[in-house]
Amino acid sequence: MNSLQKQIDTKVTNSHEDYVVSFEKTLLEIKSVVEVELIMKKLQFLGLNFDPFQNEVGSECEQIMNQLKIADHMKNPYLATNILLRLLDKTEERINNLKQ
Repeated sequence: MNSLQKQIDTKVTNSHEDYVVSFEKTLLEIKSVVEVELIMKKLQFLGLNFDPFQNEVGSECEQIMNQLKIADHMKNPYLATNILLRLLDKTEERINNLKQ
């Protein structure tokens, strides 16, 4: 891999990492269990209905991705799966913390 490709890959990865960190900060600011559970339902819907390997995106999935500002991060199918799983994990963790 040439150095230019490595630089591009690093920038893309950092962008995704920044998004995950930003998402987690946003979750921590939410004090309502119901609100976080709604986010969880949206992420679960994406997990069940969004196929990152297909070119077509359903309107519901597109709407959710725009609401959560993750549409740009879902273009690479491998990163999309990774990001979605991480967001689900962080959301579940936040729900558990709020319920304690």
